[in-house]
Amino acid sequence: MKILHVYDEHERVFPGEGSGPSIVYNLAKRVAAMGHEVTILERRWKGLKSKEKLDGINFIRIKLHFCSSISRKEPPQVLIRKPIGLLRFIADRTEFAIKTLIHLTKNPYDIIVLHFPFAAVILVALAKKLRPRMVYTEWIVPFPFGRISPDLYIMKRVGMTIVEHRNIYHKLVHDYKISRDKVIYIPTCVDTEEFYPQNDENVLSFLRREFKNKYKINISKEEIFLLYVGPFTPRKGLETLVKAVNILVNELGHKEILLLIKATIVEKKYLDYILSLIIQSKLTENVRVITEHISNDEMKNLYHITDICIAPFLKDGSTSVLEPLACGKPLVGAKIEELFPMIIDGWNGLLFKPGDEKDLAKKIEYLIKHPLERKRMGQKSRKLAEEEFDCKVAEKYLSVYRKLLTN
Repeated sequence: MKILHVYDEHERVFPGEGSGPSIVYNLAKRVAAMGHEVTILERRWKGLKSKEKLDGINFIRIKLHFCSSISRKEPPQVLIRKPIGLLRFIADRTEFAIKTLIHLTKNPYDIIVLHFPFAAVILVALAKKLRPRMVYTEWIVPFPFGRISPDLYIMKRVGMTIVEHRNIYHKLVHDYKISRDKVIYIPTCVDTEEFYPQNDENVLSFLRREFKNKYKINISKEEIFLLYVGPFTPRKGLETLVKAVNILVNELGHKEILLLIKATIVEKKYLDYILSLIIQSKLTENVRVITEHISNDEMKNLYHITDICIAPFLKDGSTSVLEPLACGKPLVGAKIEELFPMIIDGWNGLLFKPGDEKDLAKKIEYLIKHPLERKRMGQKSRKLAEEEFDCKVAEKYLSVYRKLLTN
């Protein structure tokens, strides 16, 4: 089977570049390893070849002229806030769609997988004959424009839509009346062979030293190391997290806490606000921030030395939760639908009321005081990752593709 992934986001498709790119790469790698010809079509990133093969995946990179060729530099949600940015964005994705159509006329594929609505809505509108062989991956919830969402336009016309959160599936079927024959729920996946628990204390000590040498952050065995991974944007709840740490450190006396915020800069003003909040709360010794890119291997090592991973999101769950899940870490997350499949309250982690720093502090303190519970929950996290979120779900994607070809 010849499969094309069309990826027009602002990130390179590669592990460590973001949640979406990692998922697409790992799935493509698994499917390619099963004997299928898999191609990823993306923009030509600075310093990369226009064509290359990695882990069995064929990469074709299109030269574009309106948006940055540096991965992660221009997130769409920031770019479109200014009129000139919106115009650049529209021109960029239109150029991407047109060049993709030209590629498709010269290179036939059995299945075309669309991952974001930007170029996809143009492709679906213009390439009507290809619609039955198109698969759309729905990442966004809630839909940004209600019932006139480009997502809905795409989903009603392509062969199949794959959703990665159960609540989105129910919303599509019950609220937006998408036929059950046109949508399927397949959970997001993580490579459990690459992300795994590490319990050897000699290895952990070495990783702590390596981290200290590179980032000048000392993580001792005696400290409780908390980790947040995600973007700097209000909807991810970082303000709640910093305020919770303030309660733990300055009110409850847990001076042993060290929180690392590993975040990409999406909104500079919000980053400045969080940094000022850390200073005002006198938490500069207890909260550290890294905004630079960290490789996939370094992220894996960072998870290994983490005690508790925090997901304080107000909305829009993050697939970044899956990596610490696979590494066998207990999780504390907001009680939002997107996180329910990944954090089972009291089993592999704890849930708190979104935006409630007191409740978050209470849940973190419980795990600080109960190290055996942390260990037990971490083991359950690994079990959940292996049973529900491993990239063996690639076979489920292939079954969808085969069904479309049969029809």
